[in-house]
Amino acid sequence: MITTRMDPEKARWVGTGIPPRLRGLTLNDVEEMGGQADAVKKARHFVNGYRAQQSKNWRGFPTSPNDYGRGLLFAGHPGTGKTTLAAAILCELRRRYGITVYASRYSDHIDRERKLVRADQSVDAEQVSRLQYAVERVQWADAVLLDDVGHEHSTDSKFAEDTLEKLLRQRYDEGRPTLITTNLPGDDWAARYSKALRSFMDQCTRREIFTGESFRRGDQ
Repeated sequence: MITTRMDPEKARWVGTGIPPRLRGLTLNDVEEMGGQADAVKKARHFVNGYRAQQSKNWRGFPTSPNDYGRGLLFAGHPGTGKTTLAAAILCELRRRYGITVYASRYSDHIDRERKLVRADQSVDAEQVSRLQYAVERVQWADAVLLDDVGHEHSTDSKFAEDTLEKLLRQRYDEGRPTLITTNLPGDDWAARYSKALRSFMDQCTRREIFTGESFRRGDQ
């Protein structure tokens, strides 16, 4: 049997959900790619301040309640580096602080949630276990990336929208920061989800707008 040896550095990131091409990425790597200098600066500030963000006093209350559990929201056109920078932040947090991190396209997370809701005795138990593992990682990992929020399929039941709000509020209350990438302009948030969630996004994340040309333009 022919096997291929996996790069030891990238092997450390298996199970984090981070795309293989971005595993082990550093903020220095992103900086060398050029562009989005303000976003990289904000990313460094976020990583450097993670421990202070999580600190609590002797009574168990956050010492910085306005920052506790607050993540980042990267918004902008496709191909401007949002996912790359968000993945680098997860890698830096895990490497520096040893915390659990997980990344998932939000559409994939919703698909897993729907499959679990519909699962019955005929569904393979191993498949259910894999789905449950991924869903729970999104819920309980110390830091999570929800990628491409707004690309998920919307239904009359508002399942995806309600799940997003519930997930973000749960993680924020638990002090677990969430990184979000989206192509949706700010005005489309209220139309796609709700004004209440749009307002809550400003509370649980700091927004950074990505501008400039797409890095993918050479592939078009």
